[in-house]
Amino acid sequence: MDSCSTSEHRLGKDSPSNKLLFARDIPTYRKMVNRFYQDVANLPPVTEQEMCVSLQMLSMAHSGEVDSVNALKELYIYVSRYGNQILEALDSDPLCMSQHLARKLDTVAYTIGGGEASLC
Repeated sequence: MDSCSTSEHRLGKDSPSNKLLFARDIPTYRKMVNRFYQDVANLPPVTEQEMCVSLQMLSMAHSGEVDSVNALKELYIYVSRYGNQILEALDSDPLCMSQHLARKLDTVAYTIGGGEASLC
């Protein structure tokens, strides 16, 4: 766990034995973790089409394992609670603006809410 931390940990006589036991390995693993995240950051961006295909395949692979109605309910609760912040974030992002995501979310919320007032 300490290998993934960005802060240095000072060890002393009261430190847990597992930290003392693996203390000299932490710098090696920390470098590996940093290199992993650097490699991920350098990957080419995923296109919307690739993301859709990947999500569709994942959805099909686990179709019987997910309670879609409950998942939608939880998403609706989250969007109801944080709707204004979500809409502000969507309105401030150029890519989201070009895809009219704030308007789409507002339309979905309006529809699910039974025609009640929008999130805005």
